[in-house]
Amino acid sequence: MVITVFIVASAMFFLLHAIPGSPAIAILGTNAPLESIEQLNRQLGFDRPVWDQYGSWLWNALHGDLGFSLSQSRGVGSAIADFMVPTLLIAALAMVLSVLLAVPLAVHTVSHPNSLLSRLLLFVSSALLAVPGFWLALVLVLVFAVRINAFPVSGYVNPTEDFGSFAHHVFLPLVVLLAYQVPLLVLTLRESLAGELLNAYARTARAKGAAEREVMYRHLLPNGFLPTLTVLGSNFGHMLGGVIILETIFSIPGLGYLLSSAIGSRDYNLVLGITVFTVVITILVNLTVDLLYAVLDPRVRSGR
Repeated sequence: MVITVFIVASAMFFLLHAIPGSPAIAILGTNAPLESIEQLNRQLGFDRPVWDQYGSWLWNALHGDLGFSLSQSRGVGSAIADFMVPTLLIAALAMVLSVLLAVPLAVHTVSHPNSLLSRLLLFVSSALLAVPGFWLALVLVLVFAVRINAFPVSGYVNPTEDFGSFAHHVFLPLVVLLAYQVPLLVLTLRESLAGELLNAYARTARAKGAAEREVMYRHLLPNGFLPTLTVLGSNFGHMLGGVIILETIFSIPGLGYLLSSAIGSRDYNLVLGITVFTVVITILVNLTVDLLYAVLDPRVRSGR
């Protein structure tokens, strides 16, 4: 985990400093006198060699200090703490809802493989995986927010203040996230359950008179869900990145909104801080998924 965070943060640091321009130009403007730009760069420490700046940033980051945000006029950690709640909440909701929707759909396609509904589900799932998320978001905004005026085109409401208004504002972003996540989980879980059906314990359960629903949910699903759990964990980074992009489209005050502002103002410390934060969250989710294997599969606990 530490090595991964170190590599990603270091790569992002040097990529940011390789971009032409400087934070001083973003602050003073392109028409500012060269003397003023150079003076501000000296004050901010951007006139030092890149490796010197990198060493200072890395040393401070190892001690929990991600630096000062020029665009927010406060510490990077404080800015992230204020903007991270909408991003993490929407990503967590999308994960939970995707599982709740994907499991019964996948079970139905395995239990009734030749039904019209199962074939339609597989066709729609394959089609949705090919649809770009940002394009779908723009289409939903055009249809449901602009034409029909059924949902707000932008904004965010804290769920502790008004849950109904919160759900109304995040409905379209959640639909965009679920449009990719649910089909992915349905196809993955379907293949896994179809493989579990060939095992002897499934035939034994049916021979003992167990109902098809009991065979699927009690016997097959615990074993068949393990590959899906891996996909869910590894895809969390993609989902988190999707939330960050959608926040820009729907003007949600989360990490995406903050990141967009930081990039526009060349706030290097804030961009690096958000990058490190999202990488750490993604790695922790994958670690949690690995640990859940031992909870769901007794063979992992016994080491067999």
